[in-house]
Amino acid sequence: MSNIETFIRTALGEFGPILDDPTVVELSANQNGSVFVERHGAAPEHLGSLDATARERIIRFCATEAGVPVTDEAPIVSAKMPGTGFRFEGVKPPASEAPLFSIRFHGAQILSMSDYLEAGVVSQDQADRLVAALRSHKNIVVAGGTGSGKTTFLNMLIGELERTGDETERLVIIEDTPEIKTDNINTVFLRTTKDVDMTRLLASSLRLRPDRIIVGEVRDGAALAMIKAWNTGHPGGLTSVHANDAFAALSRIDLLIREASAMPVPEIIGLGVDMVVFIEATREGRRVKEIIEVEGYENEEFITE
Repeated sequence: MSNIETFIRTALGEFGPILDDPTVVELSANQNGSVFVERHGAAPEHLGSLDATARERIIRFCATEAGVPVTDEAPIVSAKMPGTGFRFEGVKPPASEAPLFSIRFHGAQILSMSDYLEAGVVSQDQADRLVAALRSHKNIVVAGGTGSGKTTFLNMLIGELERTGDETERLVIIEDTPEIKTDNINTVFLRTTKDVDMTRLLASSLRLRPDRIIVGEVRDGAALAMIKAWNTGHPGGLTSVHANDAFAALSRIDLLIREASAMPVPEIIGLGVDMVVFIEATREGRRVKEIIEVEGYENEEFITE
């Protein structure tokens, strides 16, 4: 174990072993010291408390390792957690009454559709529709709010490709941060940098002979390049997007595309997106609330089923 990991685990105290739990989705320490853990398919659980000094140490350490300032003028730290690569968000005074942070995990365990069925996240009908869509090379968008489990669900769908599809398929996976996991050995991972954005990576991916183009999360005008790639002989794509319901995901992609194009082109969304899955976090745990199939765009509206 590196000195970095030792420091983090020591600062977390009794909660340090949670970093090794593959079922954990998120670990949060609130400004009042309360610590909550959220595991796949379950509601948040109150574990205990962590004092303000420890919370402050963790925030400052993550900021230092990430090379970002943390001062009264810059009291928010958004970074990768050193030693783990997990997403870290820390806030300290004056932006909050006391230090608080949240750690978003990308679990080592790749869940299966059976796991989601057992946990009640999907119904049997939903599972059957999703597996059929994967086999038919439909382009699937996973939508949901922050913390709804979009990336974990995306990892599950990629795992189902290996269990139910062609193991020789070549996957090109494009991400901002390393969260997508796959055991498929014919996979190329591309990651954005300060100088290389997602649009540039999508252009490069077309020259890498992909069978499927997978974008971890689309957040900006790169949505246009992604939809174009899916529409030019590369069906079977997967991505995730922030949205409040399945239909809103289509509007969200349209808005993102408008960042890159002066001309609105919702028609290509109707052609490029075949299915939207909306997953949400409820008090009982995560649930797939709806799945819509997209048939096109006519008369200024998306045709969905």
